[in-house]
Amino acid sequence: MSLVDLGKRLLEAARKGQDDEVRTLMANGAPFTTDWLGTSPLHLAAQYGHYSTAEVLLRAGVSRDARTKVDRTPLHMAAADGHVHIVELLVRNGADVNAKDMLKMTALHWATERHHRDVVELLIKYGADVHAFSKFDKSAFDIALEKNNAEILVILQVWFFLYSPEYTSIEVKDFFVGVESKLNFPYLIKIAFLILHI
Repeated sequence: MSLVDLGKRLLEAARKGQDDEVRTLMANGAPFTTDWLGTSPLHLAAQYGHYSTAEVLLRAGVSRDARTKVDRTPLHMAAADGHVHIVELLVRNGADVNAKDMLKMTALHWATERHHRDVVELLIKYGADVHAFSKFDKSAFDIALEKNNAEILVILQVWFFLYSPEYTSIEVKDFFVGVESKLNFPYLIKIAFLILHI
């Protein structure tokens, strides 16, 4: 079998989440190739929610920040499709949480666009820039407002408040940053929301 065929089979095995097939193909010299859109095996595993396949590929050295022809990374794919467990796997393995695609959208923009609240929370926890603007001059907050997603709006409003010096005093920020590690995320959001609206 040619290297081209091995590469194509690796892409298909990653798309289907066939871990054993992925391992076998890599052991037989399958190259980390892409399809005509620049989609790598890790992009496909991330897009289709195949956690163990993504893990295998990361351990084998596939680039965690590989780019498609529209500059989307595996993190963009996982965030857009709501695969929170893969988002966490990627960021724990050093994926750039603020990488921008051709539309200058980050994973946070895509998670907000698709209403994936749990992904939004996780990305923020790992340092996603809530102030980042897309090519269309929209932040994740703007997208949540357009989509009328109240839950995500509150989450983004709190983090925008916490990390915008013009909106609050150092003492209030220090309080929230201090309790952030002691409280679970939803509880922190509720407290901050109440204080913001007093």
